[in-house]
Amino acid sequence: MTLHGKRVAILVEDLYQDQEVWYPYYRLQEAGVEAVFVGTGKPEYRGKYGYPLTPQASAEQASAAEFDGVIVPGGYAPDLLRRCPAVLRLVKEADQQGKLIGAICHAGWVLCSAGVLRGKTGPCFSAIKDDVVNAGATYVDREVVRDGNLVTSRKPDDLPAFMRTFLEALGQE
Repeated sequence: MTLHGKRVAILVEDLYQDQEVWYPYYRLQEAGVEAVFVGTGKPEYRGKYGYPLTPQASAEQASAAEFDGVIVPGGYAPDLLRRCPAVLRLVKEADQQGKLIGAICHAGWVLCSAGVLRGKTGPCFSAIKDDVVNAGATYVDREVVRDGNLVTSRKPDDLPAFMRTFLEALGQE
């Protein structure tokens, strides 16, 4: 599958879950998608295992109109991402524009804070299940669920199914 011409923002902050950033990044590139790291304004971020990452854009400057989709990785980064009004604006705008949004593991926190979960069904990391339910979603314990423009998964082990579903949905846009 080739998706040349598509652009996807991968949101980043410190303590990102390394596999949940780099696996999607390389899978998107393999499919011909331009993957853009979008941060909260710092010049560099480090993953849970210390791996450095330099963002290409900041959420403050980014617009959902520039992208065909957004991926929110997990780790502890979502707790920092959801404190950034520009990140929440970007995710909310992407949702309002019907853009594809992928969230894995703790990334559900960002979706909760952006107010895009009401009426949706999907998985997340079990520790934030109550947050997702309280935000209006129906929780299911499955490796991946696509509900409209939202693709969600539980944990790093789900990455193959998550990216297969995300790329398939991106090809249908």
